Amino acid sequence: MKALILFSAIALSGLNFAYAEEIKVKSVERQFDKQSDAIVKTNAVGAKENSNADKSSSVQHQLKQAAPSRKISRESAQVSNPDFWIYDAFVTLNVDEDFDGYYSDFSVEFDADSVYTNAAVYARLYLSRGDVFEEYHTTSIFYIDGDSSQDAFIVDSELLSGFPPGDYEVLIELYDAIDDSLVAIFDGNNDADLTFISLESKTFEEVETVIIIDEGGSFGYLVLLVVPILIRRQISRC
Repeated sequence: MKALILFSAIALSGLNFAYAEEIKVKSVERQFDKQSDAIVKTNAVGAKENSNADKSSSVQHQLKQAAPSRKISRESAQVSNPDFWIYDAFVTLNVDEDFDGYYSDFSVEFDADSVYTNAAVYARLYLSRGDVFEEYHTTSIFYIDGDSSQDAFIVDSELLSGFPPGDYEVLIELYDAIDDSLVAIFDGNNDADLTFISLESKTFEEVETVIIIDEGGSFGYLVLLVVPILIRRQISRC
């Protein structure tokens, strides 16, 4: 005789708990087929600047990357600088472990342009379900070549915690790496590709595991027929 045991491993995080969760995102950057090491951004208290530390621009920027994520309102995200702009941006959804339509792994690709050749810049990326945007990644310093379309920058991100299931909007801030001035902003008002992005952190991914214990007997063949039906019903409810 065969016994069938079904175990459901379901995340225990409730919606209220999600707002109390630490925001934690792991990202990898790509440009010109070169890929960075993973960079983790959180809303916890980050590294503090040492007054005796090296004041070089690279060290200062590393401190920005390590600093806690920040929030901005849509109204505060205003800038006017004709020397820099973001020509285009779009989102690619990569991983949805529980097939519920909400993805925990996604990519943002954007093409920043400038009137200058070989301009040094960096970007802050935000997510929002309303008018308040939460920063989830600060890029390293990268270079853009005038209005070339070959210098697109890609950030692959994995939402580890702090993002309940929902439709999000992406906002991109572009900064001049020389003086840290905000030079361009791009969001759903500029391109609809940055709106209604179905996301959730991995703490909300629900994965069902099916374990079959074979104890012999003809009943086992019936079990093998039932299991696919149960799995199809589970997927249809997502």
